[in-house]
Amino acid sequence: MKRLHIAIASMVLLGILVLVTVAHGIGGVAAAEDDRFRIKGTTLTKYLGTDTFVSVPDTVSSIGDEAFSGNETLTSIEIPSSVEQISYNAFKNCTALKSVILPASVEKVGPGAFEGCTALTSVQIGAHVRAWGSGVFANCDSLAKVTIDEDNEYLTYYNGAIYNGNMTMLYQVLPAREGENYVMPETVENIDTYAFWNLQNTKNVKVSSKVAAIPRQAMSSMGSVENVVIQEPTAGIGERAIANNANLKQVVIPDSVVSIDKKAFSGSPEFKICTSKSSAADTFGKENGIDVIYKADEYPDDFMDSNAGMEQKPNVGDSADTDETEDSQTPDTVDETSTAPDDDNSGSQNDTGDKNENNTTQQKPSEFESTAKYIHPLDVPEKDNVLGKTVIVAGKAVVLMDNRKGQVYGIPDGTEADVVEESTAEAEKQENSGKTDKTENSISVSYELNKDDSIAQRKFYKQKDLTETQIEENIKTIGRLAYAESGLKSVVIPENVTEIEYGAFMSCANLKDVTIPDTVSAIGTKAFEGTPWLKDWRDGASDSEDGDFLIVGDGILLAYRGSAEHVEIPDSVKQIGSEVFKGHKEILDVAIPVSVEKICAEAFRNCSSLTGLTGCEGLKTVVRGAFYGTQISEDDFKK
Repeated sequence: MKRLHIAIASMVLLGILVLVTVAHGIGGVAAAEDDRFRIKGTTLTKYLGTDTFVSVPDTVSSIGDEAFSGNETLTSIEIPSSVEQISYNAFKNCTALKSVILPASVEKVGPGAFEGCTALTSVQIGAHVRAWGSGVFANCDSLAKVTIDEDNEYLTYYNGAIYNGNMTMLYQVLPAREGENYVMPETVENIDTYAFWNLQNTKNVKVSSKVAAIPRQAMSSMGSVENVVIQEPTAGIGERAIANNANLKQVVIPDSVVSIDKKAFSGSPEFKICTSKSSAADTFGKENGIDVIYKADEYPDDFMDSNAGMEQKPNVGDSADTDETEDSQTPDTVDETSTAPDDDNSGSQNDTGDKNENNTTQQKPSEFESTAKYIHPLDVPEKDNVLGKTVIVAGKAVVLMDNRKGQVYGIPDGTEADVVEESTAEAEKQENSGKTDKTENSISVSYELNKDDSIAQRKFYKQKDLTETQIEENIKTIGRLAYAESGLKSVVIPENVTEIEYGAFMSCANLKDVTIPDTVSAIGTKAFEGTPWLKDWRDGASDSEDGDFLIVGDGILLAYRGSAEHVEIPDSVKQIGSEVFKGHKEILDVAIPVSVEKICAEAFRNCSSLTGLTGCEGLKTVVRGAFYGTQISEDDFKK
């Protein structure tokens, strides 16, 4: 009997063990599934899975920066009502993602949140989204329309574009919107950066007459646009505002435009400026080799009509989708990367911190004519000018202006200015030092003066006849695109140089010999991209004492040409440069020696198989976007 009891007890225990084991197994599976999500507090920092459908845990209140970026398997996402924020580049380049529903709980959508989601066709935006970042749907090639909850007071959708609630701000014209013509509604006063990025079907764009200035990158990289009409009283065209438009044929610029950034049309190869004789645009065109005409080419009559389509404009806050017609289109920014790509930036969307930088064409500087940039929001400037006062502080020319006037004043005659940015800090410095008489109604704009120890930005840009150069011994910095697309065949960088900025020698088609001294401690993105020197090395035509690693300057890893799954960084490396391992999907893990102190922007971009790093003891800086499109987050390095 005892044996029977023991046997029964054993069977019971065995059953319990089986149940526990099964339960544990199930629990283990669940745990494994939970491991797909990296969550810190209530922020989802990274998704590591490969599912086509993902349901975000309801403990999450924020989908963090780049949490899903580069995921190529995700087709649909369930966002719970606990989520209040979709952060910067959260779903960038999720190329299989087809549909998105933002629940009523979501209040903020960050810059470039869905940038590059090329399969995205269906978007529903909830009632409480109030904060909308720049370039949210940039490069969403298939997105023609969105639906906004009728109770949303902060956003309006109309005829293929997204605006704020009262349609005074144009956030974005959707890339795949239907219709060849886009006539901006007369309610629009402001245009967001990247608002027209990658338009697929639109050929003609007319800007509202209430827009004070075309800001930086606002109308850049328009895929199909041929004609742009700007109306008075627009006063300025910002940095790269209408850049990289391969199909652009004509831009109509009114006399009211007194400030045109010298990079406003960068990368737009063949187009004409239509303007009046002796206008600022006329001068700009002639100084920059752009054809100038004084009578616009023909447009459709209804496109040129400023009232075209206004009968169909919805009431403020009305998100209802109205009938769209081709000829009555009246609808309507972190660190070291950008919300969308541009000709002078290393990353992704996220310029990710918009800077108010402008390099301007000076008009009558001795008379302090309006030359720099239009400060918004201010009333449209009058034709007459109000004199400003200029002082030199800490290597900058600081210009004071009357805040009641929509004018910023030029720098003194003979002063060479490269960069202009709004700077209250400089004004405060002056005020504290007693060097200015700043009033309560004034603001300041500061110009960074050219320095004797720098080669200025674009100084030799596109100078094909420049085959050799002698860089002076006192030079410390070679500026952005300083020699880009020039005819240089060789270059010896002197010992005193410490920094080579973005694209400094980019696309120098004849540059085969480069000498970089140990004093160089910083090299910007694409500094030597497109040169035979770098290409030959990558192709194996040039030997390297470090094998598959090109190490230059003060321990800068400039390029990699290997194909290993397990990568060991040489211990002579102090920083891993921008885009060094970009697109190396074969890499599984990387051993980083203690010598490495910095990982630069996009160093491991789209290394989709990269799951682990070892070492890293010496790391001091990991630039945002360094691991974009990988299973590693910059948050992993935060202490």
